[in-house]
Amino acid sequence: MTTRTFSSFEAFFAANLHSDLRGMILGRRRENWVMTQLAVNTLSVQWGRAGSSVVVEGPAKPGGVSIFIPTESSMGVSGNGHRLGESSLMINQPGDEFCIANDSSRPWFSVYIPYETLAGASGDGTTPVPLMHGFLQVPLARIQRFRSVIGQFGEAVHGAATDFESAAAQRAAEQKLVPEIRNLLAVSQEVEPTLGRHAVPREQIIRRSIDFVEQHDGEYLSVEQLASAAGVSERTVRDAFQQFFGVAPVRYLNRRTLHQVRKALKDADPSVATITNIAAQFGVWQLGRFARDYRLIFDELPSDTLRQLY
Repeated sequence: MTTRTFSSFEAFFAANLHSDLRGMILGRRRENWVMTQLAVNTLSVQWGRAGSSVVVEGPAKPGGVSIFIPTESSMGVSGNGHRLGESSLMINQPGDEFCIANDSSRPWFSVYIPYETLAGASGDGTTPVPLMHGFLQVPLARIQRFRSVIGQFGEAVHGAATDFESAAAQRAAEQKLVPEIRNLLAVSQEVEPTLGRHAVPREQIIRRSIDFVEQHDGEYLSVEQLASAAGVSERTVRDAFQQFFGVAPVRYLNRRTLHQVRKALKDADPSVATITNIAAQFGVWQLGRFARDYRLIFDELPSDTLRQLY
Protein backbone atom coordinates (compact mmCIF):
# COMPACT_ATOMS: atom_id res chain seq x y z
CA MET A 1 0.00 0.00 0.00
CA THR A 2 1.17 3.52 -0.77
CA THR A 3 -0.13 6.70 0.85
CA ARG A 4 1.27 9.87 -0.64
CA THR A 5 0.82 13.56 -0.07
CA PHE A 6 1.30 15.59 -3.24
CA SER A 7 2.60 19.11 -3.48
CA SER A 8 0.77 19.82 -6.73
CA PHE A 9 -2.52 18.90 -8.33
CA GLU A 10 -0.67 17.82 -11.50
CA ALA A 11 1.20 15.10 -9.57
CA PHE A 12 -2.01 14.08 -7.82
CA PHE A 13 -3.85 13.63 -11.13
CA ALA A 14 -0.92 11.81 -12.73
CA ALA A 15 -0.81 9.26 -9.90
CA ASN A 16 -4.38 8.04 -10.48
CA LEU A 17 -4.31 4.34 -11.40
CA HIS A 18 -7.78 4.00 -12.90
CA SER A 19 -7.92 6.83 -15.42
CA ASP A 20 -5.72 9.16 -17.41
CA LEU A 21 -6.95 12.33 -15.73
CA ARG A 22 -7.02 15.87 -17.01
CA GLY A 23 -7.95 18.40 -14.38
CA MET A 24 -8.48 21.99 -13.41
CA ILE A 25 -8.50 23.65 -10.00
CA LEU A 26 -11.60 25.72 -9.28
CA GLY A 27 -10.69 27.30 -5.97
CA ARG A 28 -8.03 28.04 -3.37
CA ARG A 29 -6.15 25.14 -1.84
CA ARG A 30 -7.76 24.08 1.47
CA GLU A 31 -6.40 20.58 2.12
CA ASN A 32 -3.42 18.42 1.29
CA TRP A 33 -3.56 16.42 -1.93
CA VAL A 34 -3.56 12.88 -0.53
CA MET A 35 -4.06 9.49 -2.16
CA THR A 36 -3.82 5.95 -0.81
CA GLN A 37 -3.46 3.12 -3.33
CA LEU A 38 -3.50 -0.62 -2.88
CA ALA A 39 -3.35 -3.64 -5.18
CA VAL A 40 -5.81 -6.29 -3.96
CA ASN A 41 -4.90 -9.29 -6.08
CA THR A 42 -6.61 -8.48 -9.42
CA LEU A 43 -8.36 -5.39 -8.03
CA SER A 44 -6.93 -1.92 -7.60
CA VAL A 45 -8.35 0.44 -4.97
CA GLN A 46 -7.78 4.09 -4.19
CA TRP A 47 -8.83 6.52 -1.49
CA GLY A 48 -8.27 10.20 -2.21
CA ARG A 49 -8.89 13.76 -1.14
CA ALA A 50 -8.24 16.69 -3.44
CA GLY A 51 -6.60 19.76 -1.99
CA SER A 52 -9.19 22.11 -3.44
CA SER A 53 -12.33 22.14 -5.54
CA VAL A 54 -11.57 20.57 -8.92
CA VAL A 55 -12.98 19.36 -12.20
CA VAL A 56 -11.41 16.23 -13.67
CA GLU A 57 -12.12 14.34 -16.85
CA GLY A 58 -10.58 11.56 -18.88
CA PRO A 59 -10.94 8.07 -20.34
CA ALA A 60 -11.45 4.94 -18.22
CA LYS A 61 -8.81 2.23 -17.92
CA PRO A 62 -9.27 -0.62 -20.45
CA GLY A 63 -10.16 -4.21 -19.56
CA GLY A 64 -12.59 -3.64 -16.73
CA VAL A 65 -14.91 -1.40 -14.75
CA SER A 66 -13.94 1.58 -12.59
CA ILE A 67 -16.28 2.80 -9.85
CA PHE A 68 -16.11 6.20 -8.15
CA ILE A 69 -18.02 7.03 -4.99
CA PRO A 70 -17.74 9.81 -2.38
CA THR A 71 -17.05 8.21 1.00
CA GLU A 72 -18.53 10.74 3.43
CA SER A 73 -21.02 13.03 1.76
CA SER A 74 -21.74 13.56 -1.90
CA MET A 75 -22.71 17.20 -1.38
CA GLY A 76 -20.95 19.33 -3.94
CA VAL A 77 -19.92 16.40 -6.16
CA SER A 78 -21.22 15.97 -9.73
CA GLY A 79 -20.70 13.28 -12.33
CA ASN A 80 -21.26 13.92 -16.03
CA GLY A 81 -23.42 16.92 -15.16
CA HIS A 82 -25.54 15.15 -12.54
CA ARG A 83 -25.39 16.03 -8.87
CA LEU A 84 -24.43 12.90 -6.94
CA GLY A 85 -26.79 12.09 -4.10
CA GLU A 86 -26.49 9.58 -1.27
CA SER A 87 -27.56 6.75 -3.59
CA SER A 88 -25.56 7.62 -6.71
CA LEU A 89 -22.10 6.83 -8.05
CA MET A 90 -20.04 6.92 -11.22
CA ILE A 91 -19.17 3.80 -13.21
CA ASN A 92 -16.76 3.99 -16.11
CA GLN A 93 -16.01 1.38 -18.74
CA PRO A 94 -13.39 1.35 -21.51
CA GLY A 95 -14.12 4.03 -24.08
CA ASP A 96 -16.07 6.16 -21.61
CA GLU A 97 -15.15 9.80 -21.21
CA PHE A 98 -16.26 11.04 -17.82
CA CYS A 99 -16.25 14.34 -15.96
CA ILE A 100 -16.34 14.67 -12.18
CA ALA A 101 -16.65 18.04 -10.43
CA ASN A 102 -15.88 18.24 -6.71
CA ASP A 103 -16.37 21.75 -5.34
CA SER A 104 -15.97 20.80 -1.69
CA SER A 105 -12.85 18.58 -1.54
CA ARG A 106 -14.96 15.60 -0.51
CA PRO A 107 -12.97 12.39 0.09
CA TRP A 108 -13.64 9.57 -2.36
CA PHE A 109 -13.03 5.92 -3.07
CA SER A 110 -12.50 4.22 -6.42
CA VAL A 111 -11.99 0.62 -7.43
CA TYR A 112 -10.99 -0.99 -10.70
CA ILE A 113 -12.17 -4.56 -11.31
CA PRO A 114 -11.27 -6.53 -14.46
CA TYR A 115 -14.15 -8.02 -16.43
CA GLU A 116 -12.92 -11.56 -15.77
CA THR A 117 -12.95 -11.02 -12.02
CA LEU A 118 -16.37 -9.38 -12.13
CA ALA A 119 -17.80 -12.28 -14.14
CA GLY A 120 -16.41 -14.87 -11.74
CA ALA A 121 -13.89 -17.67 -11.93
CA SER A 122 -16.43 -20.11 -13.34
CA GLY A 123 -16.99 -17.96 -16.40
CA ASP A 124 -20.53 -19.30 -16.68
CA GLY A 125 -22.05 -15.91 -17.32
CA THR A 126 -24.22 -15.91 -14.20
CA THR A 127 -22.85 -12.48 -13.29
CA PRO A 128 -23.17 -10.47 -16.51
CA VAL A 129 -20.90 -7.53 -17.10
CA PRO A 130 -23.06 -4.50 -16.34
CA LEU A 131 -24.10 -2.33 -19.26
CA MET A 132 -24.47 0.87 -17.25
CA HIS A 133 -22.18 3.81 -17.87
CA GLY A 134 -21.50 7.12 -16.19
CA PHE A 135 -23.89 8.47 -13.57
CA LEU A 136 -25.82 5.70 -11.83
CA GLN A 137 -28.51 5.54 -9.14
CA VAL A 138 -28.68 2.42 -6.98
CA PRO A 139 -30.91 1.49 -4.03
CA LEU A 140 -29.87 3.44 -0.94
CA ALA A 141 -29.53 0.34 1.25
CA ARG A 142 -27.18 -1.21 -1.29
CA ILE A 143 -24.86 1.78 -1.52
CA GLN A 144 -24.88 2.25 2.26
CA ARG A 145 -23.77 -1.35 2.65
CA PHE A 146 -20.96 -0.79 0.16
CA ARG A 147 -19.82 2.37 1.94
CA SER A 148 -19.78 0.47 5.21
CA VAL A 149 -17.62 -2.31 3.73
CA ILE A 150 -15.09 0.01 2.12
CA GLY A 151 -15.05 2.05 5.33
CA GLN A 152 -14.09 -1.02 7.35
CA PHE A 153 -11.53 -1.96 4.73
CA GLY A 154 -10.04 1.52 4.69
CA GLU A 155 -9.68 1.60 8.47
CA ALA A 156 -7.95 -1.77 8.42
CA VAL A 157 -5.59 -0.71 5.63
CA HIS A 158 -4.66 2.60 7.19
CA GLY A 159 -4.27 1.02 10.62
CA ALA A 160 -1.86 -1.69 9.52
CA ALA A 161 -0.81 -1.29 5.90
CA THR A 162 1.83 -4.03 5.91
CA ASP A 163 -0.79 -6.61 6.89
CA PHE A 164 -2.11 -6.45 3.33
CA GLU A 165 1.18 -7.19 1.62
CA SER A 166 0.86 -10.98 1.85
CA ALA A 167 -0.78 -12.98 -0.95
CA ALA A 168 -3.19 -14.56 1.55
CA ALA A 169 -4.42 -11.20 2.84
CA GLN A 170 -4.88 -9.88 -0.70
CA ARG A 171 -6.84 -12.97 -1.79
CA ALA A 172 -9.07 -12.68 1.27
CA ALA A 173 -9.66 -8.98 0.66
CA GLU A 174 -10.50 -9.60 -2.99
CA GLN A 175 -12.93 -12.38 -2.09
CA LYS A 176 -14.69 -10.03 0.32
CA LEU A 177 -14.80 -7.05 -2.04
CA VAL A 178 -15.85 -8.72 -5.30
CA PRO A 179 -19.28 -9.93 -4.06
CA GLU A 180 -19.92 -6.47 -2.64
CA ILE A 181 -19.11 -4.90 -6.00
CA ARG A 182 -21.41 -7.35 -7.76
CA ASN A 183 -24.17 -6.61 -5.28
CA LEU A 184 -23.68 -2.87 -5.77
CA LEU A 185 -23.98 -3.20 -9.55
CA ALA A 186 -26.72 -5.85 -9.60
CA VAL A 187 -29.43 -4.92 -12.07
CA SER A 188 -32.08 -7.18 -10.57
CA GLN A 189 -32.82 -9.15 -7.46
CA GLU A 190 -31.73 -12.75 -7.30
CA VAL A 191 -34.42 -15.03 -8.72
CA GLU A 192 -34.45 -18.69 -7.81
CA PRO A 193 -34.95 -20.80 -10.97
CA THR A 194 -37.86 -23.16 -10.96
CA LEU A 195 -36.24 -26.56 -11.23
CA GLY A 196 -39.19 -28.80 -10.35
CA ARG A 197 -38.10 -32.39 -9.86
CA HIS A 198 -34.53 -31.46 -10.74
CA ALA A 199 -34.10 -29.22 -7.69
CA VAL A 200 -30.89 -30.02 -5.83
CA PRO A 201 -31.64 -31.88 -2.56
CA ARG A 202 -30.75 -29.99 0.62
CA GLU A 203 -28.46 -32.83 1.75
CA GLN A 204 -26.48 -32.59 -1.49
CA ILE A 205 -26.18 -28.81 -1.14
CA ILE A 206 -24.72 -29.18 2.34
CA ARG A 207 -22.37 -31.98 1.29
CA ARG A 208 -21.05 -30.01 -1.67
CA SER A 209 -20.64 -26.90 0.47
CA ILE A 210 -18.79 -28.68 3.26
CA ASP A 211 -16.59 -30.55 0.79
CA PHE A 212 -15.65 -27.20 -0.72
CA VAL A 213 -14.89 -25.79 2.73
CA GLU A 214 -12.64 -28.74 3.56
CA GLN A 215 -10.83 -28.46 0.23
CA HIS A 216 -10.02 -24.80 0.94
CA ASP A 217 -8.81 -25.06 4.50
CA GLY A 218 -6.82 -21.99 5.47
CA GLU A 219 -8.52 -19.71 2.94
CA TYR A 220 -11.14 -17.02 3.35
CA LEU A 221 -14.47 -18.15 1.87
CA SER A 222 -17.71 -16.37 1.04
CA VAL A 223 -21.34 -17.47 0.80
CA GLU A 224 -21.13 -16.76 -2.92
CA GLN A 225 -18.38 -19.37 -3.26
CA LEU A 226 -20.43 -21.95 -1.35
CA ALA A 227 -23.37 -21.33 -3.67
CA SER A 228 -21.16 -21.69 -6.73
CA ALA A 229 -19.67 -24.94 -5.41
CA ALA A 230 -23.13 -26.34 -4.68
CA GLY A 231 -24.53 -25.22 -8.04
CA VAL A 232 -27.42 -23.26 -6.51
CA SER A 233 -28.30 -19.70 -5.59
CA GLU A 234 -27.16 -17.97 -2.43
CA ARG A 235 -30.74 -17.96 -1.17
CA THR A 236 -30.92 -21.75 -1.49
CA VAL A 237 -27.62 -22.13 0.38
CA ARG A 238 -28.97 -19.90 3.17
CA ASP A 239 -32.12 -22.03 3.44
CA ALA A 240 -30.13 -25.27 3.50
CA PHE A 241 -27.72 -24.10 6.22
CA GLN A 242 -30.57 -22.76 8.30
CA GLN A 243 -32.34 -26.11 8.04
CA PHE A 244 -29.30 -28.31 8.77
CA PHE A 245 -27.26 -26.22 11.20
CA GLY A 246 -29.74 -23.71 12.57
CA VAL A 247 -27.48 -20.83 11.48
CA ALA A 248 -26.99 -18.82 8.32
CA PRO A 249 -23.96 -19.71 6.16
CA VAL A 250 -22.35 -16.33 6.87
CA ARG A 251 -22.41 -17.15 10.59
CA TYR A 252 -21.06 -20.63 9.89
CA LEU A 253 -18.18 -19.13 7.91
CA ASN A 254 -17.57 -16.53 10.62
CA ARG A 255 -17.11 -19.26 13.21
CA ARG A 256 -14.88 -21.17 10.80
CA THR A 257 -12.73 -18.07 10.45
CA LEU A 258 -12.38 -17.80 14.23
CA HIS A 259 -11.09 -21.37 14.38
CA GLN A 260 -8.71 -20.76 11.49
CA VAL A 261 -7.27 -17.66 13.12
CA ARG A 262 -6.92 -19.51 16.42
CA LYS A 263 -4.92 -22.27 14.76
CA ALA A 264 -2.70 -19.72 13.02
CA LEU A 265 -2.16 -17.85 16.30
CA LYS A 266 -1.16 -21.07 18.05
CA ASP A 267 1.32 -21.88 15.28
CA ALA A 268 2.79 -18.36 15.08
CA ASP A 269 5.96 -17.01 16.62
CA PRO A 270 4.76 -14.27 19.03
CA SER A 271 8.05 -12.42 18.62
CA VAL A 272 7.39 -11.92 14.92
CA ALA A 273 3.67 -12.29 14.17
CA THR A 274 0.94 -9.82 15.08
CA ILE A 275 -2.78 -10.38 15.55
CA THR A 276 -3.68 -7.89 12.83
CA ASN A 277 -1.31 -9.53 10.35
CA ILE A 278 -2.75 -12.99 10.94
CA ALA A 279 -6.35 -11.73 11.01
CA ALA A 280 -5.94 -9.94 7.65
CA GLN A 281 -4.95 -13.23 6.01
CA PHE A 282 -8.44 -14.52 6.81
CA GLY A 283 -10.34 -11.41 5.78
CA VAL A 284 -10.81 -10.02 9.29
CA TRP A 285 -10.85 -6.21 9.26
CA GLN A 286 -12.97 -5.28 12.30
CA LEU A 287 -10.64 -6.27 15.12
CA GLY A 288 -12.93 -5.08 17.88
CA ARG A 289 -15.80 -7.31 16.80
CA PHE A 290 -13.37 -10.13 16.07
CA ALA A 291 -11.87 -9.98 19.58
CA ARG A 292 -15.33 -9.97 21.14
CA ASP A 293 -16.48 -13.01 19.14
CA TYR A 294 -13.17 -14.78 19.74
CA ARG A 295 -13.44 -14.38 23.50
CA LEU A 296 -17.08 -15.47 23.44
CA ILE A 297 -16.18 -18.74 21.69
CA PHE A 298 -12.80 -19.57 23.21
CA ASP A 299 -13.00 -17.77 26.58
CA GLU A 300 -9.72 -15.97 25.94
CA LEU A 301 -8.44 -13.07 23.89
CA PRO A 302 -6.48 -13.52 20.65
CA SER A 303 -3.46 -12.00 22.38
CA ASP A 304 -3.63 -14.74 25.00
CA THR A 305 -3.56 -17.40 22.32
CA LEU A 306 -0.67 -15.73 20.50
CA ARG A 307 1.35 -15.60 23.71
CA GLN A 308 0.42 -19.26 24.32
CA LEU A 309 -0.65 -18.62 27.89
CA TYR A 310 -3.16 -21.47 27.83
